[in-house]
Amino acid sequence: MIEIKKIYKSDVSEVIDNEDFWNHSFLATSKHRLLAHFKNPHLEDGDLVLLLAYMQGELVGYMGVFIDIIRINNKTEKIGWLSTWWVDPKTKGTGIGRELLNTMYAENHGKIGISQFTPSAKRVYDKSGYFTTLKTNRGIKAVLRSNLSFVIPQLFPKSSKLAGFFNNVDHFLNFFINIKLRFQRSLINKRLDNIQVEYLQTLDRETLLLINRFNTDDLSIKDQSFFEWLKAYNWVLKAPLLSLTNHRKYAFSIYDKAFEFSFIKVIKDNRCVGFIVLQKRNYVTKVLFTYYDSSINTSEMADLIKLQTIQQNTREIICYDEALCTNFKQSSIFLYKTNKVKHSIISKAFDKTDFTDTRMHFGDGDCSFA
Repeated sequence: MIEIKKIYKSDVSEVIDNEDFWNHSFLATSKHRLLAHFKNPHLEDGDLVLLLAYMQGELVGYMGVFIDIIRINNKTEKIGWLSTWWVDPKTKGTGIGRELLNTMYAENHGKIGISQFTPSAKRVYDKSGYFTTLKTNRGIKAVLRSNLSFVIPQLFPKSSKLAGFFNNVDHFLNFFINIKLRFQRSLINKRLDNIQVEYLQTLDRETLLLINRFNTDDLSIKDQSFFEWLKAYNWVLKAPLLSLTNHRKYAFSIYDKAFEFSFIKVIKDNRCVGFIVLQKRNYVTKVLFTYYDSSINTSEMADLIKLQTIQQNTREIICYDEALCTNFKQSSIFLYKTNKVKHSIISKAFDKTDFTDTRMHFGDGDCSFA
């Protein structure tokens, strides 16, 4: 018999203090991830955070949800973005995964969406009949430095035993690549001689006004409370001693060796002309949110991102901003570029199927957090 336990915002404190929950052979979430959900400015006491699936009293699956506000059909609506979904392989064929999805759908009154997923998960979503296509965003992975120690094990999992060797190869190649990048950095600095940046902890009035000018077509309206929450309550924590943590007990992200956000206010002629949010996780930088006006060339915004990633020892940039991607594709600074595709789906319960004029940022849904 399948039993589904529902964890609401009002239950979070009790779960965090429940030692038995954290002593299980695998984790259904992490303490800091639960706390981040609890602090979500859009989450109310009656909102769901996590579903736990039990079979004969044994925990065998879970599904997480991130509550957000979107603008759809000219009004604001609450949406639950599915953020985690895991079922113990030994329960294959029992219907636990589908039961989790059905329960999540019902709990959120059908108002759910998924901002990124695997092909196997997509087959389940299609079979449910709940969803319609939201967006197919086309982007780019632009590679600045050698990153064989990450790429090769991803393509050939058995090669993970040789990670140390590939890491040494990366360091050897990047010694020479960094010489070229130092020269490129000097050229970029000259091109940006009339640009200043300010790194923000919290958004000021000028930045908020700029965001509000350029978010009119956005699916999810990001305000000051969202960005402050994003900065303060990470789902992934920086853990230099990663090997000594319990990160392997969780099927999703809990810790990593490096994880940080940069909120960058762009100033030209003493006026705020842009705001970008970058996430750096280890050697990869993601361009999560972009707001900028026509007084700043796309090339200037792209140069700012290149300059920061050179300075931060980034090896790969992932971006879905169309104009920035065009610039990156034409740039000779990168070793190579590959196309990226990000699929998003949304429940038919919202009664909308045409999202042609709707903009989704890379960071929308739960993509900012991992």
